[in-house]
Amino acid sequence: MTDVDEERLVTYLKSNRAFFAPVIERAVGLLGLDGRARILDAGTGGGGGLAALARAAGPEARVLGVDRDAGVLELARSHAESEGVAAQVTTECGELLDILAARAGQGAFDVIWAGDVVWPGNFDDPAAAVALLADTLAPGGLLALFTSNYYQSMFLPGHSRLERKLRTASELNWGIPGDGPTHYERYPHWMIAAGLGDVQLHVLPRTAFPLDEDPAARAYLEGVVWPELLAAVRSRGAEAGMDDGEIAQAEALLTPGGPGYVLDEPGHYLVHPAVLVTGRR
Repeated sequence: MTDVDEERLVTYLKSNRAFFAPVIERAVGLLGLDGRARILDAGTGGGGGLAALARAAGPEARVLGVDRDAGVLELARSHAESEGVAAQVTTECGELLDILAARAGQGAFDVIWAGDVVWPGNFDDPAAAVALLADTLAPGGLLALFTSNYYQSMFLPGHSRLERKLRTASELNWGIPGDGPTHYERYPHWMIAAGLGDVQLHVLPRTAFPLDEDPAARAYLEGVVWPELLAAVRSRGAEAGMDDGEIAQAEALLTPGGPGYVLDEPGHYLVHPAVLVTGRR
């Protein structure tokens, strides 16, 4: 990875972590972590879930954060230290499926949290990944799958038709299927197929209005969302059904400092309907 790529990744992780922090706190609060001593944060990323889990579970709990990127884990450990929970946290670098397979059938974890991890961009067979997550739970253990629900968000209110095409371009850019058994919205289906019971679904919206009073939202849009959508428009916009005028409109709306920049329009808002699905072994 180049220095530029590393810098972009850190910007993404920090912006994403700050933006979703209040939602993650609410989601973790729904898990009932009292007495849950062994917790896995599967694909810890910037460590937002790692710190929230440790804080909610209490000082006797131990949280293992797993990620394939050693640099990402260093960022997560630094965040845990800044949040005062470093003593409860350990990390392990490696492929999640390998780490799970080494613990399968051993009742290794009381709770597993996987935030924006289980989707076809990471796993060819997400249902099999969920089954393996379930197989590392202790009896009565809880699996929590969280998704920011990116592709159902309102980033461009007032431009809904254009936004639908932007989402399609992004899905094409990431190679995400439009439907079928590996579609990223099938969390409850995968849990039920894995034999988990008491499957529950919660919608946890992250909203921002007005944008000027929510710097984390602006940083998230400008540092994460706009670059991703613009890259998708430039590479797959025509394939997503966008004509030249729509591509030019998207460029104008999403380019900071330009005359048509969407965040300069008074009244702009953001709705991110995150989803949490839980199931018990």
